[in-house]
Amino acid sequence: MDSAAPKNRFTPKEFWAWLAEVFDNYGILILAGLLLVYPFFFSALNDSIIWLEDNDWEETAEIVAEIRGFVPSTPLMIQILIYTLFGIAFNILLGNTGMLSLGHCAFFGVGGYTVGIMHAWIKPGTYAPDWMVSAFKVLPLEISLITCIIVSTFVAWLIGTICSTKRGVYFAMVTLSISMIFYYSAQTFDDLTGGTDGLGGLENMRLGSINLRVGIMDANITYYFVFVIAVVFIALIWQVLRSPFGHVLRAVRENEDRARICGYNVAKVRLMAFTMSGAISGVAGALAIIYGETVPIENIHFITSGQIVIITLFGGAGTFLGPAVGSFIYWYLRQLMSVEFVKYLDIFQYWEAWVGGIFVLIVLFVPSGILGTIRNMTLEYREKKLLTKKAVENVLAKKTEDEAATDSE
Repeated sequence: MDSAAPKNRFTPKEFWAWLAEVFDNYGILILAGLLLVYPFFFSALNDSIIWLEDNDWEETAEIVAEIRGFVPSTPLMIQILIYTLFGIAFNILLGNTGMLSLGHCAFFGVGGYTVGIMHAWIKPGTYAPDWMVSAFKVLPLEISLITCIIVSTFVAWLIGTICSTKRGVYFAMVTLSISMIFYYSAQTFDDLTGGTDGLGGLENMRLGSINLRVGIMDANITYYFVFVIAVVFIALIWQVLRSPFGHVLRAVRENEDRARICGYNVAKVRLMAFTMSGAISGVAGALAIIYGETVPIENIHFITSGQIVIITLFGGAGTFLGPAVGSFIYWYLRQLMSVEFVKYLDIFQYWEAWVGGIFVLIVLFVPSGILGTIRNMTLEYREKKLLTKKAVENVLAKKTEDEAATDSE
């Protein structure tokens, strides 16, 4: 009995592999549950500091305040949610179709500018027709978001038609070049876009159908608005990637020639993937400007494309929730270094260099990304369990055969 007991215990590696399997199976539900209650947690943390100060617990309040500095704020979580949606949309191409786009900032920016321009220009006293002003006054966010989806889809289809036939570095360079055209167009037509200053002071960020004001005035309401929109589109992507079309995307990623021989129109598949990815990236760009009520020109600059590539590779391009993990790591590290760590060492003000160094380490030593590595551990654990199960079944079958042979004798 004693000799058999250790065999039933988890080794540390098996424990982490089991934990990875649980996260792999139920990760989306766990993550959604945590995000759903997060604003209440952060508000409770703030309320506890106020209560401690009111009851003359200043030292304890200072300790809790220090702890709060290392807890992501609700506005930071809004940013993380937006880039999670952006990263998962981008991962339709990189992780599932094998297409590295360096120009996804174009869609992110187009989505933001579409909503921003509508809120800046469709109001009394502008060139907009009266019927448009009246309709927009009733349903401002609904109309601007629907328009954003239509415009982003059209732009993504147009750009995809031009560049989705290219492969490898040529595809990456064409997407980068086209995105720079959009950037310099935003600079040039400054009467419409605000130029290098962007569009600021946007008004009427309101869901007219339920008379709900979102934007910079209430972080909690905006958090749940962004959360609901992100969940809807992430669920849509999840269903698409699990469908036969998702399997075709991965077939194209693995071997285009074989997919073509199987009868699939590879060019059409790549174009559809590009269009879907760009359209949902535009929605993420629209969400990015709703909270801040401003459209910075940086949203359509190449640096945004670089950010989303880093975010996706941080978490793992081959996994569905990899961009969610990467988004949290990227923005949380940026917050810690530029706000908290810089209090102790001035060198942390150069947070870009630190994040870049961490990115290099991940690429060198964890090339599958954080969640990709966890996924590999899960697969290894499942294979080990399957082999163990088969070995036990073979032993039992052999034992049964031997007993049957003995009985026959």
